[in-house]
Order: sequence, then C-alpha cells, then structure tokens
Amino acid sequence: MINGMHKARKFSSGCFLRGKFYVLGGRDENDKHLTCGESYDETTNSWELIPDMLKDMTFIIPSQSPPLIAVVDDNLYMLETSLNELRVYDINTNIWKKLGVVPVSANTTFGWGTAFKSMGDRLLVVGTSHSWHRKAIVYSCRPSPDVEEQHWEELKYWCTGAELPPFIHNCCVMFA
Repeated sequence: MINGMHKARKFSSGCFLRGKFYVLGGRDENDKHLTCGESYDETTNSWELIPDMLKDMTFIIPSQSPPLIAVVDDNLYMLETSLNELRVYDINTNIWKKLGVVPVSANTTFGWGTAFKSMGDRLLVVGTSHSWHRKAIVYSCRPSPDVEEQHWEELKYWCTGAELPPFIHNCCVMFA
C-alpha cells in the first residue's frame, strides 16, 4: 500500500518524471479545479504537495478535460487546451514556459477529443485542424525547451485513404 495524496482528486493526469510519479490537476470533491500537483517518492512512500503547479492554466468550463501532459527526455510538456499552446515545466522554479502554438484546435472541444502523447523523443498530437473541414490530423515534433516555437510535422500517411472519426485516431495513439 502507498500513502494517500494530500488532496483527493478526480479527472487528474499522471506521469513518471525523474524517478517520481506526478499527479497534476483534477477536481476536488466539490468539483472545483485543482491547480496543485503532487509527486510520489517510492523510496520514502510519501507524496510531496506542489502548490500552484497549474496556476497559469485557464479553466474555461467545469467540463474541461484533464491536463494533457507528456514526458520527453525528462521534460514534462503540457498542451494548454484553452490557448492551443505547448508548454514545458521547469521542475526547479514551478513555472511553465511557453513553447508556441500547436497545430490543432484543442480549444474548440475544451481538450476533449485531442490526444497528446510522447513517443520516444517526439511529441504526438492528434486533433482537428484549424481549417473549416475539421478532419482529424496527426502531428509530431521533437520538442526542445530552449526553442520558443516548435517545428510540427504533419504525419500525412497516418491512415491513408481512411476517414476515421477523431475519437478512433485518439484511441490508436493512446494505445501505442
């Protein structure tokens, strides 16, 4: 058994980063958005509360998706869905650095229907395009915390000839 977290939460996101398990955001028992995070240290069987970890995140509506996060090369990335913006977390200062806009419209669905995942040294994002036809598109980039605008490449041959709903694309990415 592991010890309980400092804050009860649901609809949170989790990841392994630098030997610890992190839980970000979510909602409390009153359905209020939590801006804190917590990290679990297996060697001490304890959780450390990280106040204001998501203090700069915009919460538009109560039904907004959990934080979309991914880890690449020991860096934690987040897709800030209300702004369609990629951010990287500085673990030493508890600050998210802005890394430019992502090429999908996560804001139109409050983060739902958008997939965001690491794959080796790359980030993958699946969502609807900014254009009028709103079809699901897959993009990839090799993120760098030192570059203010990332170079996103469309994976054009993801499902050649298939018009699958965005949900199906997202499920494929999440299981990969």
